Amino acid sequence: MAKTVKLNLNLVLLGIVIITALGLSIWTGVQNTGEIRGFVVDEKGNGVGGATVRIREKTLNLIKEGTFTETDPDGSFTFTEMHMIEFFIDAEYGDSFKSGELRYHLYFPGQDFELPREIILKPSNDR
Repeated sequence: MAKTVKLNLNLVLLGIVIITALGLSIWTGVQNTGEIRGFVVDEKGNGVGGATVRIREKTLNLIKEGTFTETDPDGSFTFTEMHMIEFFIDAEYGDSFKSGELRYHLYFPGQDFELPREIILKPSNDR
């Protein structure tokens, strides 16, 4: 009798875990569109419009070719439909200004993410 109660309790707990995992998966799929957003600024913190931002996915064994976008006049940018877990991101403005490469790791593919800090452009010979 005690074994039956324990088995039933284990089955109930397993069911709760499965339902929770499915619910979380559905919720994240609906709530997230794979947008990665951020800002490119100069050393004084002013937004840099027209800068080129490159994002590259890192997989287990390689770093894929980059995808590019251009910043808006206020320095903001958005990549859409990104389904990666780990990536590198950097920016440049002409041949004179470049940023260092930043690396981020997400919790799941397609997660919406706003960079926690701006990408800072510096003179190319200053990096």
